[in-house]
Amino acid sequence: MKKILILFAIIGFALFGGSQESKNDISGVGAESNSGANSDIKKRHLELKGAEEIGIFERAVNDSKKVPGIANMANPVYSFSLDEEYYSLWITEEEGTIMNRKDTTTIYTLTSSSAEEVYRFVNKE
Repeated sequence: MKKILILFAIIGFALFGGSQESKNDISGVGAESNSGANSDIKKRHLELKGAEEIGIFERAVNDSKKVPGIANMANPVYSFSLDEEYYSLWITEEEGTIMNRKDTTTIYTLTSSSAEEVYRFVNKE
């Protein structure tokens, strides 16, 4: 009986120890710079000043679709804020992903039209 309890303790430690490491990786999303090979890339906070700029990002957030499962993302290059909510942003010309910094385990994909608009805004600055 004692051996079985020890075996369960070892298995539990291995399972929970690995998940704790993943949580630490995810919580690093809010860091100001990436680590590892991309350590020279700094996160840039996008300042949304005009009604048009704010509208682009509001549409992007409102029309985004939740991705099922738990996210484990690389550190973002961009961040932005809307109505006292802070978001991380991953963007390419064809697609975009956002994450509300209050919930760093859930990501949302942007519609193709929102991704294009956000990409144009990011590359305009």
